[in-house]
Amino acid sequence: MKSYWESPIVVIDVETTGHDPEHHRIIEIACVVIQGGEIVREFSELINPHQFIPPFIEQMTGISNVMTARAPEDKEIMPQVLEFLSMPNAIFAAHNVSFDWNFVQNSFRRLRLNIPLIPQLCTCKLARRILPLHLKKNVGAVASHFNIMIENRHRALGDAKATALFLLHFLEILENEHDIESVDELLRFQNKRIEQFHTSPAAIKRVESTLKSLPEEPGVYRMLDKDGNILYIGKAKSLRERVRGYFQPGAQHPQKIARMVKQVYTVEYETTGTELAALLLESKEIKRVKPQFNTASKKFRRFPFLRLSSQDEFPRLEWSSTIGTDGAEYFGPFRSGTLAREVVETVYKSFGLRQCTDILQPSIEKQPCFYYQIKRCGAPCALIQSKEEYAKEVERARRFLSGSTGGLLAKLDEEMQSEAEALRFESAAMLRNRLNELKRLFDRRAEVSTSVTHNNTILIIEANPRDKSVEVFFIRSGKLAHQEIIGRKADTTKLLMKIEELYYTDITIPIDDRVHRMDPFEVDEIQIITSWIHRHNNSAHILYAEHKDMNQLIQEFVSVIYNSHTNTIHKPGEYSQLEYIDQI
Repeated sequence: MKSYWESPIVVIDVETTGHDPEHHRIIEIACVVIQGGEIVREFSELINPHQFIPPFIEQMTGISNVMTARAPEDKEIMPQVLEFLSMPNAIFAAHNVSFDWNFVQNSFRRLRLNIPLIPQLCTCKLARRILPLHLKKNVGAVASHFNIMIENRHRALGDAKATALFLLHFLEILENEHDIESVDELLRFQNKRIEQFHTSPAAIKRVESTLKSLPEEPGVYRMLDKDGNILYIGKAKSLRERVRGYFQPGAQHPQKIARMVKQVYTVEYETTGTELAALLLESKEIKRVKPQFNTASKKFRRFPFLRLSSQDEFPRLEWSSTIGTDGAEYFGPFRSGTLAREVVETVYKSFGLRQCTDILQPSIEKQPCFYYQIKRCGAPCALIQSKEEYAKEVERARRFLSGSTGGLLAKLDEEMQSEAEALRFESAAMLRNRLNELKRLFDRRAEVSTSVTHNNTILIIEANPRDKSVEVFFIRSGKLAHQEIIGRKADTTKLLMKIEELYYTDITIPIDDRVHRMDPFEVDEIQIITSWIHRHNNSAHILYAEHKDMNQLIQEFVSVIYNSHTNTIHKPGEYSQLEYIDQI
């Protein structure tokens, strides 16, 4: 079953001259593509409808007859929309999907374009099945429920983007609370008979005092039964909002959650500085306790990786849905398995790594395979390529995956343009997707390794804006080495010493030994951290330790900390941050 996290979901919103798709026309259309838990593409255009826009629509949308008179024709815009909907495994989504689909479908029909056979997902139907009964289900109300600000309400892109953002919330809820993971299950759920279960007044009364004391901070909560057994462990951006949601009078839940809430007698909680810290603590606690109502494998968004079997004599590259303790080297993460496989294909075409899965026993008597004939492998199996020569190709591929593109992106761009000019649009689209993913992969400073086991990174995340505190995470070889909340009056001298200890003390543990020594929680910890960075790289300060001397890294660290809270002081008799830098 294909996961809905991998499929491209094209969220569309149209503004029109009226409500009838046969007689009225589109005046603006927007497409927002989500894949792998994030927005990956946006598109928006006005369209000349060659119809008069009624005053009430002009007033509501701000789109005037003058604006559309100068806009492109539908024959220029709708083929671009069709390109979005023609992506492999794409899903058409909208709020009240039949309205938007009927207008898009009729536009295609008038232009004699092929109407794609595509699944349709209605976020309005999902809202009716997921959100509380009393909440209005229009775009504005649902967005407000999830604290999503809509830029340009009643304009196509503003509404489409807001719909995409709260759809991502819906997908998380469906996975964690309804055990829905596949596209088929998602599409069935939207048409399922609405069946909700109410929280009993007795359960609310038992935890009433705890609910009053809940803070509006990130953290982890535990639901306990009357014997003190932990029923469920969860994380929250806001403990107050999340936990109270279970016990609001009239709150409705799916059957699984309702059964759990009925048994709750006590709620315990623990605050953390940031959501990332809550995710890490939650994962660790679930594995330790194994609560009845938790499904451990579904507690965080997994992204695929590339696996280089560096422990083998003749390493291979392949995509992997998870990180293993097998001594291999892992690169990533990528936002979908499809794009990870496309990057693997790029590496195979560019560096000639072997694609056979056998354990090689090179012999001059062996016959080279098809890949040697098409110049995509040097045939080390037949001793045409030596072990040393193959090792050089592996190192070139590793450097490529670590940011050294060597002109490959320009070459792919040329191939894409060539395919488009030859009207081979499907091939051009595949190359475009591959190129975009590679650009994303290399959208950091040159020669910064994307190898998970070589990941030496410092994360600095705002923890509490009121007291200007931040939480720092020191990542060493992909694993969490140190974590600490720094208030504005905290001394950071010891943290600067920790930077020296972690990143500039010679640690000579081979990569494969480090990976083999990881326990299952450490593997999950690496995936949580890498996936979080992948999704939130714009909301955290990320400092890369590789290819920097110690002074440079410490100066960057100090700069970020001081910009976060300029009133930092140090203890008497100890160096301040800048004094510490002077001493080293």
